[in-house]
Amino acid sequence: MTQAVRRGEIWAVNFEPQTHRQEPGKKQRPALVIQTDALNGAAHPATIVIPGTSQLDALPPGDLFPLRVRIQRTADLKFDTDLLIDQVRAISNARFLYRYGAVPQNILKRAEEALRLLTSR
Repeated sequence: MTQAVRRGEIWAVNFEPQTHRQEPGKKQRPALVIQTDALNGAAHPATIVIPGTSQLDALPPGDLFPLRVRIQRTADLKFDTDLLIDQVRAISNARFLYRYGAVPQNILKRAEEALRLLTSR
């Protein structure tokens, strides 16, 4: 990774090799950076992200919140993408490939709300 990641950005991330065999492998996929910029700017060796998937056709119709939050495609992000809120992980900074751009503030707030719902009593 040549440039610093920032909270709220979508990056292409190399998730291979997967360490859990039950998780399907996919070499490159988008991920939302949710880690605070205090750590992002402090040369911390890992970053907390929410992985995304563009495989939406197998999903039942309707809103899957809080398990998923949809990001609409952009000029850089070629497909609509669902953030997999229940698959938050910390990854090595070496896994970041390139930046797609930042999500709108309302999407970041929706992801934060989904995380709160999944981690509260």
